[in-house]
Amino acid sequence: MPKITRDDIIGPTGLGFTKELYSVIAPDIVAFDVLVDAVISEQAAELAERVGSSVYNDAARLNYVKKAEKCLAAAEMVQRRINIVLGTRGGLGEPSDTRSEQQQRKDYLDQAEIWISKLAQGITVDPPSDFAVRVITSSRFETTS
Repeated sequence: MPKITRDDIIGPTGLGFTKELYSVIAPDIVAFDVLVDAVISEQAAELAERVGSSVYNDAARLNYVKKAEKCLAAAEMVQRRINIVLGTRGGLGEPSDTRSEQQQRKDYLDQAEIWISKLAQGITVDPPSDFAVRVITSSRFETTS
């Protein structure tokens, strides 16, 4: 069962994916909603398989699961957009430059790997941003150089 919803992906409250970007494969809002839901379900299943169902369903790790799932779903949405661009422009003899989309997809996947790594390490919360560690080592023995 996915931990994120369509609202996490689409529109101004989500990541900003819109129906207009996918009109070739989802001509109306119903088809777009079905597309987004299918991508979310697919990525949720892959994440659950990758980290294991006990980690995926662990309430203490829900925050990281949701973040990873969101990044994976976004990367898949971008990949589908790349496929659309390549399919429509390539057929018209126009050059298809998808470098920015490919970079965006890579960025989402890299961020997903960070969250998945934290899940694998058993980390449940990040330290506060103002948290600092300093180690001071002292000895009563003098060292000579």
